Amino acid sequence: MKHLPIAILSIAGWIASPAASPAQSPSDDFGGGPLPKKLIAAGWDSPSPALFVKNLREMEKTPFSGVRIQIDPREEEGVKASFRNLFNAAPWKKEWFQKEVDDLKKARSEKLTDNFLSIGAGPALDWYDDAGWKQVLEHFRLAAWIAREGGLKGLMFDPEIGGSQPAFSYLRQAGREKYSFIEYSAKARERGRQVMEVLKQEYPGMILFTLFLNSGTAMGGLGTDPRDGLEGMRNYSLLPAFLNGWLDAIPPTMTIVDGAEYAYPHSSELQYLKHANSIRNTALALVAPGNRAKYRAQVQAGLAIYMDAFIRQPIDDIHSDVFKDPPLEGRLVDRFQEALFSAQEISDQYVWVWGEQYRWWPTEAKRVRPQTWDHILPGVSQALRNALDPEKAALSRAAREFAIQERKMALGGRALKNLVRNGGFAVQEKGGEGISGWRAEPLTGTGALLGCDPMFGYRSRGCARLEAASEAVLAQEVEVIPYRFYKARARVRQMGEGRPEMRLHWIENDPNGGAGKRVPAGKLMPEPSPRDGWQPVETIVRVPAGSTRLVVELAALGQKSQDDVIWFDDVELIPISVN
Repeated sequence: MKHLPIAILSIAGWIASPAASPAQSPSDDFGGGPLPKKLIAAGWDSPSPALFVKNLREMEKTPFSGVRIQIDPREEEGVKASFRNLFNAAPWKKEWFQKEVDDLKKARSEKLTDNFLSIGAGPALDWYDDAGWKQVLEHFRLAAWIAREGGLKGLMFDPEIGGSQPAFSYLRQAGREKYSFIEYSAKARERGRQVMEVLKQEYPGMILFTLFLNSGTAMGGLGTDPRDGLEGMRNYSLLPAFLNGWLDAIPPTMTIVDGAEYAYPHSSELQYLKHANSIRNTALALVAPGNRAKYRAQVQAGLAIYMDAFIRQPIDDIHSDVFKDPPLEGRLVDRFQEALFSAQEISDQYVWVWGEQYRWWPTEAKRVRPQTWDHILPGVSQALRNALDPEKAALSRAAREFAIQERKMALGGRALKNLVRNGGFAVQEKGGEGISGWRAEPLTGTGALLGCDPMFGYRSRGCARLEAASEAVLAQEVEVIPYRFYKARARVRQMGEGRPEMRLHWIENDPNGGAGKRVPAGKLMPEPSPRDGWQPVETIVRVPAGSTRLVVELAALGQKSQDDVIWFDDVELIPISVN
């Protein structure tokens, strides 16, 4: 049977996990537990410090761990000051931004702990302009001061500003006829080192979050000599040298995040692994050998998700890969959920989402439409919350592993191991009473009938038939292994009134040798109603500690006459290998 994405299972079935245990810290002897992963919101609705204060309580209701904060451009004393354009020669003063610092001090939050001040490179300032770069360094110092004084986690640096992106392009440097690519690269490295010296003086413990670094130039690292790939690169040929300058001077207390903005078009685990590997391995060719140990220790792989890619599909838009790779089946929010689970698992710490057309919270940005992302893509906030839940993430991983396992078995012409006995209801006990492998619970209802229908079935003849019962149950007990994942699924069809349910129960082991307590593990109900043919019910469960048995129940509820019939077929419980 065709695998459904884990997000669809939450609708077509139910996602089950062990009951939560009392909060405790895992022992260091066993690794200390899952690494905390964080979601950062960025985009056109990014708040100013004033709006951050004003809307803080509403923003804290979202699933995010932090937001991108932007200081609006302004003109002070005849000088244009914009943090989107740090690479300019105009002198700025601290007092111009004291109000922003005061606002940020009012907006301390235990929920939104990882907030970043947005900064950008801006247009062309020649790398050899010593007087201009003296001011650029002060702009970086001022940004770091605002972040530290305002209680932010650090800076969010965007190397791409505007349509021309001249700052890191050797081909667009005014002095290209005078200085070679090697000379410009050496100067860019020197400037990067100067920037890092300023940052570590002002805020040595910051996280320097970049929307991309070498992930955007990794192709330049392919081949024998990186210069071969970089020199002719259109926009970012000098960015690796700038990063090498950062690494020359970075203190051990600082972390750099490569946010992998080039992941925007993608939503698949395979593509995200490609981007993360590019950061961790391919891009090392662009890092000076003396800096590689620091790079591995202090540069994290982040991942980007472009919200707008999930709501539109222009034919000529590269972001339509979200719809095509792999081909979209089901709802967009389910694809979004799968993307989040994969991105969270693959990133080192941060996944950031960028949105343009809609908003997460109130905004004064005129180009953002009034609707929220939840209005446009219902369920999107819950998908974000799910991605931060380690148990739900574990179930997502199990679903992906099951899909691989099922595909491999099918290619080999072999059947998956099914722990349910006679799940296809092909064998009836001698005398025609009961169904082999299944026990019938007491029936209630006038003319209630529970048995095998030998002439009807999903794929072949034989299925369970439950008729005219206010409640009828077929049950089977299966041995399972604690903490192992299992795929539970079946097909169901209905005629007339009533409600079908596939129920799962754990049986807790009794240390005294008793029967053990039954604990509900979930109900699987088909959506929509299975009157229009056979419908799937399926889920993935993880066995809790202290249980080695699972009860599978097939139930019909609320039937009133012999015109009311529910059929079950192809009931399976399949162990999943998760490595």
